[in-house]
Amino acid sequence: MLEKDILLIINPNASKGRGRKSAKLIQSIFKERGRQCTVAYTKGSGHAAILARKGVQYEYKVIIAAGGDGTVNEVLNGIMSSGKASGITMGIIPIGRGNDFAWCAGIPRTLDGAIDLIIKGSARSVDVGICRGTDHPDGMYFLNGTGFGFEPMVNFRAMEYSKLNGMLSYMVAFFYILRHFPKPYHLRISIDDGSEFELDTQQLSVLNGKRMGASFILGPSAKINDGVFDVFYANRPFNTRTDLIIAVLEFFRGSHIKDRERFSYMNAKRIRIASEEPLVFAHSDGEVFTKKGTDFFVEILPGALKLIYGKEK
Repeated sequence: MLEKDILLIINPNASKGRGRKSAKLIQSIFKERGRQCTVAYTKGSGHAAILARKGVQYEYKVIIAAGGDGTVNEVLNGIMSSGKASGITMGIIPIGRGNDFAWCAGIPRTLDGAIDLIIKGSARSVDVGICRGTDHPDGMYFLNGTGFGFEPMVNFRAMEYSKLNGMLSYMVAFFYILRHFPKPYHLRISIDDGSEFELDTQQLSVLNGKRMGASFILGPSAKINDGVFDVFYANRPFNTRTDLIIAVLEFFRGSHIKDRERFSYMNAKRIRIASEEPLVFAHSDGEVFTKKGTDFFVEILPGALKLIYGKEK
C-alpha cells in the first residue's frame, strides 16, 4: 500500500461540532479495512480548497471531502484548480447540513456505508460546472448546481442559523424571505447557440444534480454524467406570497417541470446571464458566489472529475 493513500479533508465543526470525533472514527474504520487515511482539518472558509490543492501536490491519489455541500465544493475547487484533476479520485463522506450532492450521487449517509463505497466502489466520471463573474473572473467550480435570485436568498439566510440543521434551517429561511418579499430581476439570457431572450424573474437555476436546499427537487430530470445542465426559471415574477408558496410546494415534488405556465425547463451546455442592476444573488453548490452580480457565464465540463459514487437518484 502506498504511504500516501487517502487524504481526508474534514470540517471539525460539521454535524454540529462532531466533525473532529467523526474524523477519528473514519480514520479507524479505514485502518481496520487495510487503508491508510491521513486527516486534514479545515480552519475556516476556503481552507478545504487549499488543503485539496496541497493533497494533489503531495501526490495523494484519493481525496475525500467529509462535511456538507460547502466542504465538497471547496475540495472540488481545490482539485480542479490544481491542473491535475485527471489524476485524482474524489470521495465524499456526507456529515454536513444539506448533503444535497451526496444524496444525488447515491452516497450513503452512514459512515460505514460511505466508507464501504469508497473502498469497494470504482471511480466514474462526472460532469463539473464552472460559473464565472466579476467576483470570480477565473471561475468557481460546482458539482450540484448554481442558482440566481430567490434560491440563493433562502440558502444564504439558512447559513446564518448556526443552531439549525438540514431542512429546518431552509424552512425558517424561506419564511423570513416570504416576509421580505424579493423583487424580480430583469435578466438578459443567452443559451448555447446564441438564442437570446429577456426575462423578469426572481428565480433561475442551472443544475447538474437533482436536489437543492435539503429537500427541493429543482432538477428532477438532471443526471450528473450526461454532459448537459438542466436549466429552469420562473416565466414571470412571483407577485404575491401565495405565488411563492405554490412554487415552493412544486419544488418539493419536482412537479414544476410540468407547470409550463409558471416555469420553463430545458437542457443547455452554456448559459450567459446579464442584469442591468448589480444586485443579483448567486450561489454555487450553496456557497456564496456573489450578492451583487451583473454578468455570469456558466459552462459544463463533461466528465471532468473522477468520483466514487453509488446509484444515482
